[in-house]
Amino acid sequence: MAKADLKENAAQASAISVKVKFMGDLRAVVKKRDLEMTMPQGSTVGDLLTFLADSFGDPFTSWVFSQPGKLHHYILIFLNGRNVKDVGGLGARLGDSEVEIIMLPMFEGG
Repeated sequence: MAKADLKENAAQASAISVKVKFMGDLRAVVKKRDLEMTMPQGSTVGDLLTFLADSFGDPFTSWVFSQPGKLHHYILIFLNGRNVKDVGGLGARLGDSEVEIIMLPMFEGG
């Protein structure tokens, strides 16, 4: 096996597969229902959101963050079915292999 192949295999082994599902009005902001991507192993929810903010720009950022590093109170994010608030918030590690993120904006009505 060539050195380039070994490097590519090592890079793939150190990456995790992430599937992000956008729910509610957030779909209109990103113009997607789902996004599949890879992130480096050891990445956090905050790293993922920073990548998404860079990718989708100000509309996404203003929907998700109330200020840098602080989620709006109405945004729920689930990491493999668990609310990130219960597993470390933005500092929660994504995991080691396949990960599912669900982003759900919640609004109160009346």
